[in-house]
Amino acid sequence: MKALLWLNSTPPSSTLVEELVESAELLVGVDGGADLASNMGFQVDLILGDMDSLGGVYSEAEYVSLKDQNSSDLTKSILYLSERGYDEVDVVGIEGGEVAHQLGIMGSLAEAPMQVSIKLHTDESLILRVCPSEAPKEVEVNIGDIFSIFALTNCDSISVSGGKWTFADESLSLSTKGLHNVADSSKLSIDTDGVIILILNR
Repeated sequence: MKALLWLNSTPPSSTLVEELVESAELLVGVDGGADLASNMGFQVDLILGDMDSLGGVYSEAEYVSLKDQNSSDLTKSILYLSERGYDEVDVVGIEGGEVAHQLGIMGSLAEAPMQVSIKLHTDESLILRVCPSEAPKEVEVNIGDIFSIFALTNCDSISVSGGKWTFADESLSLSTKGLHNVADSSKLSIDTDGVIILILNR
């Protein structure tokens, strides 16, 4: 099952959001993200978080308070959904705001349950989390597409093919080593023993 999560930062275009809404079985506002969804004309089914930035009142939505202060609302929300059978999560509203919050989103990708497929969406980029449990993962692209790979946890062995520059059973930590590659095939293949993100330019 797939859920679409709104965070409380700048969303992508309404056209992209509408496409994501069409494919989602559950619309979720993460705290003030419910206000963002409402401002775009969408009614969320569920509101998750500690409710500290929620401005509106949404009588048709279910409210679930997630109080653990040792992890972010996004991490807690993905865990909550995973425990209820959701194995795909799309996330919007990730741009802008404090740098700490943006880095926290990447931290959530490292923490969130590995069995959940997570994609972050902006107008410029599609960000896919790739975990060892998914590897080897194949991603369809167009020849000439620009992509980048960053390690969120230490990888002792990562292999990437389909790009101008490849990895062949190499180690990778958070660095610029995987920045700005170019697809020379219609498919990228990624095998990793750590958690990484693949950023595809739209």
